[in-house]
Amino acid sequence: MRDLIIVSGAAGSGKTTICKLLNRKLNTPYIDFGWLRQFHLKLDWSNQGKEEEALAFDNLIYIIRNYLNHGYKNVFVTDLSEERVEEMTKIFSKNDFIVASLIVNSDEELKKRVLGERDSGYRDFNNAITWNKFIRERTNLPNEHKIDNTHNDPEKTAQEIIKLL
Repeated sequence: MRDLIIVSGAAGSGKTTICKLLNRKLNTPYIDFGWLRQFHLKLDWSNQGKEEEALAFDNLIYIIRNYLNHGYKNVFVTDLSEERVEEMTKIFSKNDFIVASLIVNSDEELKKRVLGERDSGYRDFNNAITWNKFIRERTNLPNEHKIDNTHNDPEKTAQEIIKLL
């Protein structure tokens, strides 16, 4: 068991689907950063800004620390920007954590997912493709494991993450 599992990736990489599946399989906390932002973020993201994001991130850190202080393990967190994923590795450096970064090795597959039915309302597939490429090519973050989710088989990806726990 780990303290914290950060599931990162570009929009459309499968983060939410995988975390919901892991939440059901492992019966552990799952925190979607986008959900924390819903209280003040419009579905089209038109009011997204630094202040709004900083407030939600502060809330996220508080919630994670609260779970850990109460002895929870395998706390899953997702829907973070690259900058925030990096920040989380520093904030929780003394904890037992991993970063599971989901990547998609097909731009067409990623575009199809971003433009398909999604809860977030996010539809900027060009940004998703750029973000996904950045993750694939950058040096690994501390405790990061890059997982190919091109196959679009949530069960297979969930099992890969479970093996890391």
